[in-house]
Formats: sequence, structure tokens, C-alpha cells
Amino acid sequence: MTQQHYFLPGIAALLLAVVFPIYWLYAFSVGAENFIEVYRADLLSLSLSDLAFVLIGVLEVYIYLCLRRSFSERLSSAAAAVLLLIMAILVVLFHATVLVDVALTLMGSSLTAHAIDTIAEVTVVIALGVLFAYGLVGFILSVVLLLNRTGAPSLLKYFAVVLLVGCLLQLTVILSPLNVFVFPVALLLLAFYFLKPPQLLEVV
Repeated sequence: MTQQHYFLPGIAALLLAVVFPIYWLYAFSVGAENFIEVYRADLLSLSLSDLAFVLIGVLEVYIYLCLRRSFSERLSSAAAAVLLLIMAILVVLFHATVLVDVALTLMGSSLTAHAIDTIAEVTVVIALGVLFAYGLVGFILSVVLLLNRTGAPSLLKYFAVVLLVGCLLQLTVILSPLNVFVFPVALLLLAFYFLKPPQLLEVV
């Protein structure tokens, strides 16, 4: 990939850095008082927020896959490449929960309230499990990048530090909402990493 080929991933990272906090701040504000009821109502309908949720997932997967490819040319870290692929898969699984919205919107009227509540609870548990796994894999990735002794770009080191902080917050679950501010910082660093001239580094 040339620097020109990294332009779109860089723009995608910038776009996600803006969309991500807007979406989640809105979601937190709407569901602050009664999360279960708001979430249940959201499952039974499709809205622009669902489209934004899908857009966030698509952008994040695209960024991770492009970053994975860049490592083969700029960093050549096999371990980091595998971890990024796992993270991309976990993002797909998390955002695939929107399919529950689609299914319930189409056939929710034929289900009992108890069945809908059960589906909502199971979906939340699965989503939290995926996010926990994402935090764990991201934590390992940040450590791999920070332990890389081949002269990785400074921006990548800074990204690893921010990713480390974000993943630790994610693993606590309770403090994970703070990532609405931390994750955009990591995305901005990735955007600069994609858009700056490439640096060829040794194999890790």
C-alpha cells in the first residue's frame, strides 16, 4: 500500500472519531433513567440510531483490517496482525446484535412480553461478553505494540498507550462508558498514522 492507499482508512478513522462519541453520548442520555425499558423499545423498532450503529461497526472493522494490512508493510508484526483480525471479528459480532432488532421488528408482535424480555437480556449478556473479549484482546495488542523493539512509529506507540487505557476501562465494565472519550483519541492517532508517510520497519 502506498500513502495514497492509506488516505481512505485515515478519513474513516477521522469520521469514526466524530460519529462514535455522538452516537454513544446520545445512547447514554436516552437510556440513563430506565435502560431496560429504553433498550426493549429500541429492540422492537428500527431507527436512524440502528443505521448509525451499523455504520460505526463497518468503519471500525474497515480500520482494523487496513491497520492489519499496514503492519505487513510498515511493521510486519504477525502477532499484532492476528490480534487485529480477532478484534475485527469481535466488532462484527457485537454490531451483528442489530439483527435482533430486525427480527423483533418483523415478528415481535407475535411474541409474548416475557419472550421479548428474555431475548433482550440474552442479547445484553452476549454483547457484554463480546465487549469483554474485545477489551482483553485489545489489551494484549497494546502490550505487543509497546514491547515491539524494532522502532515502531511514535504515533503507533501513543496509540498503544491509549488503547491500553481504553481496554483497562472496558475490562472494568463499570468504567467502560469513559471510552466514549478515550476511543476517539485512539482513532485520531490512527488517522495520523495512516495519513503520514509510511516507515519501513523490521519484522517482529
